[in-house]
Amino acid sequence: MKPDIYKTIFKLFPVSLFAIRYLLFTMAYGLAPMALHGQPLPAETTSYDAIGQEIVIKSGMVFEMRTRRPPLKIKTDDFESIKKSLEPDKDLFLFESGDFVSYSRNYPEKISSSRVIAPWRTGFSDKTVITFYPRKIFEESFSRAYTGKTAKETQWTLSITDEEGKIFHKYYGTGLPPEEINWSGENDQREWLKAGHSYAPVYVFVDEYGSPKTVIGALIKFTAIVFQKGPSLNISLDSVVVFGPDKALRNIEKPGGESLLVAAADLVKRRYYGIPIKVNVYAQTKDLAEFQAELVSIFLKTELMAGENVISSEGLEDTFAQQRLDIMLLNK
Repeated sequence: MKPDIYKTIFKLFPVSLFAIRYLLFTMAYGLAPMALHGQPLPAETTSYDAIGQEIVIKSGMVFEMRTRRPPLKIKTDDFESIKKSLEPDKDLFLFESGDFVSYSRNYPEKISSSRVIAPWRTGFSDKTVITFYPRKIFEESFSRAYTGKTAKETQWTLSITDEEGKIFHKYYGTGLPPEEINWSGENDQREWLKAGHSYAPVYVFVDEYGSPKTVIGALIKFTAIVFQKGPSLNISLDSVVVFGPDKALRNIEKPGGESLLVAAADLVKRRYYGIPIKVNVYAQTKDLAEFQAELVSIFLKTELMAGENVISSEGLEDTFAQQRLDIMLLNK
């Protein structure tokens, strides 16, 4: 710009020459005239070339709002209902002629295992009940039927005697005897019947005329008897069946002894599995008793698949009449 132009501007605008030059400078470079507002000049200014010439904004894809749903595609099998009928019969591929069938090869070993409970084997209940029918025997003894009125003056007695003829337990009364009496095998002294021993029921009837009649019933003898005594359930077995007539065998008698022990094991499996067991054997000598007790203990461990600490054994010396085998379950 020429100097005369500065003078003209200076006359029109009475400001300093420096201010005019600054104003023109800022107008030329697009800067705000901060000096005119009394503000300090910035230390640095941005050049015109650093600012882009133009800014272009472009839009992206346009999405339309649609309410129509896409078609539902469900995969189906046209042969699903008959697929099973189209499968081959696998049994036909496994067919074997009867001439080549082997029982041990075609059937599981578990079926013939002695550890499986078999209902057809020898067994016994854990609740002993012995039933007597005194009225029936009473009427048969006098060959006539009685009523409560006609039998008012009669008397009756039922005595259970042991092998020595001693009375083990006794029932008695007057009038018409009861139709049946259920006995657990325990007497008034808290003693139980002994396995392998014989007991005889003896009936004594006196009619209204004072005539007595004595009838001996069928002998009572158990190879095994189960009863609760204190904290343990006792399974008492006849030593004759397990260890022979002399009760002195060093092996378990077959088949009777093994069958009896298997029946005892079946009872434990059904009702008392996992309960600690103690085997007591009473024999002629302590050495023999301990040997027999260990045999029974090993047999039960095999049948019950029990651990070493579950079953214990002990041998005791006793007279021949008292020799027996007791399996005690500590259930209380």
